[in-house]
Amino acid sequence: MSISDNLDELYEAAQVAIFEHRYEYAHKCLMEILRCDSNFADAYFLLARIANTFKNFDKEIALLHKAVELNATSAEYFAHLAKAYAIKGDVKKAYEFIGHACGIGSEDSLTLDTIGIVFNRLNMYKEASVYFQKAVATNKSNCGIYFNLGATLKFCGDFTGARDAFENAISLSPNYYKAHAALTSLGGISADNNHVIRLQALLQAIDNTDDLLHICHALSKEYEALGDYDKAYAFLEKGKQAKLESFPYDIENDKAIFTALKKYFSGNVFPNSNMLGEGAIFVVGMPRSGTTLVERIISNHSKVATAGELPNFGMIAKALAECNSNSLIDEDLIANSAALDFKKLGSMYLDSILHLKQGHDFLVDKLPLNVLYAGHIIHALPKAKIVCLDRNPLDTILSNYRQLFSFGEMTYGYSLSLTTTTQYYIEFKNLIEFWRSRFPDNFYIVNYESLVKDPATEARRLIEFCNLTWEESCLSIEKNSNPVATASSVQVRAPISDKSVGQWKHYESYVGEVKKLLCDSGLLKL
Repeated sequence: MSISDNLDELYEAAQVAIFEHRYEYAHKCLMEILRCDSNFADAYFLLARIANTFKNFDKEIALLHKAVELNATSAEYFAHLAKAYAIKGDVKKAYEFIGHACGIGSEDSLTLDTIGIVFNRLNMYKEASVYFQKAVATNKSNCGIYFNLGATLKFCGDFTGARDAFENAISLSPNYYKAHAALTSLGGISADNNHVIRLQALLQAIDNTDDLLHICHALSKEYEALGDYDKAYAFLEKGKQAKLESFPYDIENDKAIFTALKKYFSGNVFPNSNMLGEGAIFVVGMPRSGTTLVERIISNHSKVATAGELPNFGMIAKALAECNSNSLIDEDLIANSAALDFKKLGSMYLDSILHLKQGHDFLVDKLPLNVLYAGHIIHALPKAKIVCLDRNPLDTILSNYRQLFSFGEMTYGYSLSLTTTTQYYIEFKNLIEFWRSRFPDNFYIVNYESLVKDPATEARRLIEFCNLTWEESCLSIEKNSNPVATASSVQVRAPISDKSVGQWKHYESYVGEVKKLLCDSGLLKL
């Protein structure tokens, strides 16, 4: 047997071992290949896939650079390199390398899917949808690609296409629980058109708390749409409680972060050594408080582009502070803020959003819990504007509890119980009043109820705060064609209305403790 034949056998053995999660053996095969032929590009690529599995993204990037150095005609290599940089938060390099992948072109469905995933991470949803469409046209048997297509079409406002994609995913994999929850999130539920029986049947086979959470959320949404709020709440509580029992969330950790932020930014004054941030608009607040509505109002202005929900600022801050936490923000990052180069932080953030501005003077970055970074944002970007939503406490708390968040880390752990959601909201309210008093020129609070009651007046004030001239188009959010990658992606396609005000009353019999906590904190008067 020739050396090349032997290397091919080793490579095939490594592929099988990776598929079977026998990574140590796969690594041994690949290293033997490289001992014999140090220019075997595919070996570096597979080693990079192993590094990715163990979340060693720096190692993955180094190996992928070696692979593309040896084979600069592989769209697959460049797509994965772009994805690795996107995960690391280096948007500039991710954008550069996904351009190489697209330029080379590919007919491979998994490569096309990876390109779509990168565009999604870059908040370029229209571009992502094109590649997911190409991927499913090439491979109609991959449920994951259909799910990615459905999620992206939902963001783009193509709800019919999203519904078809989710149904295709479910037909290929009936136990694809995330697809069931995503399908329900599209709405359109009625007595004659619902999935209750199918969802109830799925409950019998679930042995995983994450799967249970998805199906319970879906059933809760369906029963809510059908007007059965007791059943809606029962399923919601069932799924949340099961997840909470296996999730090590502690509200005291979040309270410590809120306290540390107020203490740090009360006692530290930073010289404005730069004048960065002109045209940067951050929309923040509790999730489900109207941030998407405000983003749609601002981004319907002719001078404004929208970035959607960007993790960029926090990721860059954490990288500069050498903070390896898996959370959005933590006490170590706050404590290390004195060593931060705020001018560098601001410059790196602005570089990371250039591809999204598309020639506009202003850009809206709408990540709700960037409210925790308000102090850092203002010192890194002194000319930036931060718009914070403040919604009725009971509506905010119930909406957060009813939302299906990602629990890959602790950021949204508070939402697993009504009690901790209430405690988190109280901390949030104290923090935004602190930000407003500390940074009155940069931090502006918008009351959601006032906005939907008198949008013409409140929107004008909002636009003026952002240093924009008024345009009537700002009120016509239903005509805003920008993608929306949030839980509000369906409702914000309609005109501004107050139909979401007071929805908590459907669950009034379950909020006794919530009201007590709010009253004790002075945020509610009965």
